[in-house]
Amino acid sequence: MRRDLTGPRARPSSTQLIARILDTPNLAAAVQALPAPVLARLIDALGLEDAGEIIAFANPAQLAEVFDEDLWRSERAGGDEQFDGDRFLVWLEVMMEAGDAFVADRLASLPEDLVALALHEHVLVLDVDELLAEMQGTDDEEAIERVEKALSNCLSEEIDRYQLVSRRHDGWDAVLAAVLALDRDHPALLARMLERLSAMTAEYVDREGGLHGALTSEEMLEADVAADREDRRAALGYVAPSDARAFLKLVEQPITDLPKEHDPVTRAYFRGLGRPAPAARRTPAAPRSAEPSSLARLLLDAGVAVYFPSATPLLGAGARSEREPLLVRTMRDLAEVDPAAFAARSEEMAYLANVLIAGASLDGRRYRPAEAVEKAIDVCSRGLEIAAKGGEAVAVLREYPAEGLFRIAWARA
Repeated sequence: MRRDLTGPRARPSSTQLIARILDTPNLAAAVQALPAPVLARLIDALGLEDAGEIIAFANPAQLAEVFDEDLWRSERAGGDEQFDGDRFLVWLEVMMEAGDAFVADRLASLPEDLVALALHEHVLVLDVDELLAEMQGTDDEEAIERVEKALSNCLSEEIDRYQLVSRRHDGWDAVLAAVLALDRDHPALLARMLERLSAMTAEYVDREGGLHGALTSEEMLEADVAADREDRRAALGYVAPSDARAFLKLVEQPITDLPKEHDPVTRAYFRGLGRPAPAARRTPAAPRSAEPSSLARLLLDAGVAVYFPSATPLLGAGARSEREPLLVRTMRDLAEVDPAAFAARSEEMAYLANVLIAGASLDGRRYRPAEAVEKAIDVCSRGLEIAAKGGEAVAVLREYPAEGLFRIAWARA
């Protein structure tokens, strides 16, 4: 039976939700079956600090995708996102609840660039032999004194030929525990990481005029990590903030004729997914999988998830109603007469919702997923009403891409 994906729900508190989740049969398997975006929404709903028992069940692939979502922040809705080292520290402390072996294994499963960036936010890595040689090779007693004073004021730990020096006291214990666990369980990985971090430290220490003046300098690494993250997320269907802003800038320009082709921004998005734009596809829609698990149903009822792959996007339960948005009613009819066109319009609607999440704002904040879906449906419903002009809405929706309907209505709002 299909579930109502749009109706109001009495949402439990985070404490009640945790209690219900922990009562779920076969919880480990149920958590690992969650799509990573749903797991991210669940962690956000519970609060990261209270989600340790759930996170302990997550598999490496899930956490890698959740990190791509959660460890990046923008100062404003629609702004470019930057890596949040403080948030990583919270994650590290929460994961430590499952043990340092769990932390080491999960860090080892992440992209090395990401782990290097995260550690570089919290520690300097000095090559002890090179540091001693440099200090012995100078007659500048004042400079030596400044370096010694800087080091004495920091927490530090020696591992092999490297000295790890904290940039901040907060979180040092968790960072050091993670590094020591990597040294025990993944020594080859840590050796590569320390060598890399040592070179990075030496480079920006020189640029900052000495160790005592070195504070932060990870901009180039962050740019590389951000680009890799953007590629991974694009392959999963996410829209980069820059692309979302470009699309929203495009739709500000009024149009009178409904376009049959995708605009350049949308076309590039679907090309980046590695498949043709959906309007060009004429393959049957994929069959739905089995009903959601008990955990999935709980998250749907709690409003944590908008829909699961086993639920038909956009369509609620029960008989059709005139109170439904025009787009939803028309999509019902389209699913019956042309499953391929229905699949194409569904992908386009998901794209539009992601555009709103990445590039638009609602009351000064980012759209939540459910709000973005509702807004995209509302705008496209108005566009469909304008385009159909009282005629056959199914024929319009079958022939024209959804973002064209969005453009017509958005520009006239």
